[in-house]
Amino acid sequence: MKITDSQGTLALAKRILTTGTLALLLSVTGCFGSHYRPSYSMANVSAKPASLMVAQKIQRPLYLVIDPARVPDSFSLKEASSFNPKDGPQTKLEEFQRFVSRDLKEAMGNYFSRVEVVTAGSPLPSEPHVIGDVKVDRVQLHSTPVGGLVYTVIEMTWGMGLRPSESKEYAFTFAGEGKSSESYPTFEVGVAQLIESAILGFNKSLVEKGGLDALKQVSEAAVVKPAVTTPVPAAKDAGQPSGEPLDLAAPGNPPAKAAKKRKK
Repeated sequence: MKITDSQGTLALAKRILTTGTLALLLSVTGCFGSHYRPSYSMANVSAKPASLMVAQKIQRPLYLVIDPARVPDSFSLKEASSFNPKDGPQTKLEEFQRFVSRDLKEAMGNYFSRVEVVTAGSPLPSEPHVIGDVKVDRVQLHSTPVGGLVYTVIEMTWGMGLRPSESKEYAFTFAGEGKSSESYPTFEVGVAQLIESAILGFNKSLVEKGGLDALKQVSEAAVVKPAVTTPVPAAKDAGQPSGEPLDLAAPGNPPAKAAKKRKK
């Protein structure tokens, strides 16, 4: 079959239009767009947050407390942008308490002699220690359209308070956020960037705002015990009869006898 010039031009135009439309659709979805899986697990996230060097660790164990009311184990995430403000793609981030039990535990090991993770209400030892209360307010997707692209940033708002076991007041409190970059090859890599950003912000605040020094001072003050002074007994408590002159004889010599009065 012979194809005329007009038919060839029309076919080429359709091919260009189809290719251009597909490219536009791909560019609008940005990093991930609707290509989310139904759920993702923190077990597959490998974060390596930067740590600050300290000359000496706090000589107390730290107990990080996981309270499900403060740190949910699952977050529902929904992408929303001006292109799709209400019906954006959704997914879930599960096993999120690993942020505390794995990532925070490893990071805080740089500052404390030992780090343990306990659930809320668990009995704690009588030895002096530090308690770390953690809360995560939200984890969300923040999408920003730029031209024909949509960039999605993973965001988290969280906080932590540290207090010595003998006090009900926090020696240091922190509230901040973590963010991924605008570009990441997989969703798990984006979450790793989020965790690294969150912990780095905490580390800087702990050192720059004096939290580390405050906890060290509390720990050292508890170790130093005040000297016990023995009161000096009063003269009458030493067995010296009241009303008689103090005997100044040399130690070991019998006291001088009083002279007898002569009878006239």
